[in-house]
Amino acid sequence: MNDYLKTLPKKRMAAGALIFNEKDELLIVKISYKNYWSIPGGVIEEKESPKQGCIREIKEEIGLEIKDIKFLCVDYTTADTSKDKDESLQFIFSGGKLTDEKIKKIKLDGKEVIEFSFVRPEKAIELLGGATRSLVKRLPACLEALRENKGVYLEDGI
Repeated sequence: MNDYLKTLPKKRMAAGALIFNEKDELLIVKISYKNYWSIPGGVIEEKESPKQGCIREIKEEIGLEIKDIKFLCVDYTTADTSKDKDESLQFIFSGGKLTDEKIKKIKLDGKEVIEFSFVRPEKAIELLGGATRSLVKRLPACLEALRENKGVYLEDGI
C-alpha cells in the first residue's frame, strides 16, 4: 500500500484571505517579486492544512495573528504548460474585518511584502492582475459567498 501511495499524483495548494477594514475595503498587498498586487496568502506547506497555511501566511506577510478565519472558496486551476504551471487547488478564506487599531499593528517585513492598501473590491479587481488572473476571476464569487455566508467551489475561477 505504501508503494501505491507514492505513485499517486500530488497537487500544489495555496491559501489566501480576504480581509477588510471597517469601510468594507479589501486589504491587498504588494509582493516585492511580483509586478501586481495580491491578497495575503501563499503556498501551503507539506503536512499543513489549508487553514493553517493561510493563518501562517497572514502572520508572515502582515504580522497579524488572525486565527478566526472562515472558508469561502476552493478553486481548482488547470495546468498551464505555456507558463510551466502545474494544476493546483487555491483556497480562499475570510479573515473578517480589522479595526483601525488592528490596522495600525500591521507590520510588513519589507522583503517579501513591501506595501499594503485597502481598496474597494472593484478597484482590487483592476490591481490584482498579472499572473493571478484566476484570482481576479474568483474574487466576485468569493465576495458573493461572503455575502451569502456560504462556501463555493470553482474551476479556473468560474
